[in-house]
Amino acid sequence: MLFLLALNALAAPPCNPPNGDLYVEGEHFWVSWDAAVGDQAEAEQVLLWAEEARATYLELGWEVTDETINVRIEESVGAGGGSCTTTTCPDGTIVPVISLYAGNPGDTSENTTKHEVVHAFEYFLMGTYIDAVTSWAWFAEGTASWLTTHADGDLLEWRLDVRDYIEVPWLGLHQTPLAYLDSVAGPFMYGTAILAQYIEDEHGMQTMQDLWEYGGTQTGTPIYFPDAIEGVGMEWEPFWQDYMAMMTVLDLPYGKDMTVGTFIEKHVGDLPADGSPRKLRQPQGLGLSIIHFKAKAGQEDRSLDVTFDGDPEVEWMAVLVRTKKTGPGGKVKEIVPFDLEDGSGDASLDAFDGANDAYLVVSPQSQDLDPHDYSWSAELGGGPELVEPDEDKGCGCDSAGGSPAWFPMLLLFAAGARRNRPRVSH
Repeated sequence: MLFLLALNALAAPPCNPPNGDLYVEGEHFWVSWDAAVGDQAEAEQVLLWAEEARATYLELGWEVTDETINVRIEESVGAGGGSCTTTTCPDGTIVPVISLYAGNPGDTSENTTKHEVVHAFEYFLMGTYIDAVTSWAWFAEGTASWLTTHADGDLLEWRLDVRDYIEVPWLGLHQTPLAYLDSVAGPFMYGTAILAQYIEDEHGMQTMQDLWEYGGTQTGTPIYFPDAIEGVGMEWEPFWQDYMAMMTVLDLPYGKDMTVGTFIEKHVGDLPADGSPRKLRQPQGLGLSIIHFKAKAGQEDRSLDVTFDGDPEVEWMAVLVRTKKTGPGGKVKEIVPFDLEDGSGDASLDAFDGANDAYLVVSPQSQDLDPHDYSWSAELGGGPELVEPDEDKGCGCDSAGGSPAWFPMLLLFAAGARRNRPRVSH
C-alpha cells in the first residue's frame, strides 16, 4: 500500500527508491519504514521534521541538493540513532540517503532527524560521504549538532553533546572516522558543536558557511583546521587564543546553560606552585589543558608570573586568562599570550590581587592524536622593592647617624613600587 502525505507538491521518486511499498512522499523527501519498528504516523512525523529542517537551514543561507532524499526508518539492535551517507545515481548525481535506526516504534526523534538533514547540506558542498568524513568527520558532527539547535531549539541535546567535549578537552581535535567506534572520542566529535557555536557568536553564521565552502575545495583529503580558518581570511593565532580563553568559563550565550564546566587539570590555591598533566590527560593536537589559579592565591600589588615548558617536538600556544567569576557563564576579562620559543616561555598577569581568578590554557599546534607533555610553574611577582643607598655617593647622613628628612618618603615610595611587565591583551 502506498501512503501519500498531502504537501504543497510531491517530490519526484528518488534514484534509490524505498524497498517495498511502506513509504510516504513529501516535497523533498520520501520516508519509508520497516513494519517491525515503524508505522505510517511515525513516518509522517519524520517527514514533517525533515521538511522543517530543510526549510530552516535554507533560510539561514545554507544550500542543498534539489534531488529527492530517501529517509529510511530501519530496525537495529538497541534504540535511536541515525546516519546520513550518499549514493550515486545512474546519471552521476550524488544524493544523500538518511537512515534512522529504531529498536521499537516511536524511537525516532526530532533531534536525530534534523541532525541527519544537516549532513545532506554538508555533502552538497563536500561531495560523497566518504570524502566528507575523510576530510573532517569531527567537524561534520560538530556542525550538525550545532545547526540542529537552530531547527529544533533543543538546548538539552546541545548541552549533552557539548558535555562530551568539555569533559575530555585534551583529546585531539582532528578525530578520524575511527572515532565512531570509540565510546569517548565518538561523542567528543559531536561535542565540537561548542566550537561551531563560538564561531557563529564571534564571527557570524556566514563564516561557518565559508568554512564548509573551503572544505569543498579540499574534499577527500584531511583538512587541518588552522588552514581552513586562514582559508576564509582569518588569522589563526588570535582566533585560537580567544577560543582557548573562552573555554575556561564557557563564555558563550549558551554557556550559562551548562551544568558542568570544562575539565580543569589542576586548581591552585597557593603560590608558588608547579605541575604537569597526568599521562592520560596530556593534550593531543589542538586539544586543551587548563590550570586554574584561584583568586585567593593573589595578593595586593602582586602579579601572577607563569613559566611554561612544552614538548619541543611540537609547536605550542599558551595564554593566561583573567576572568570574572568561574564556571559556566563566567566572563573573560583579559588574555595574555605567551611568547614561546622552542615550546618554552613565560607570561604575567598584572594586578593578581585576589579580585579575579586566572587560568593557564595550553594547546599543542598539530594535527596528530599523540599526547604531548608539558610542565608549568607559577609564583607571585611584582612585590615591594627595597631601595639601597649608593655607597659611592654616601648615604647623605652625618657622622652622628640618623636619616635626612626626605628618607621616610623614599621608603614609602619604594614600598608601593612594583615591576612593570610587558603585557599583550585583547
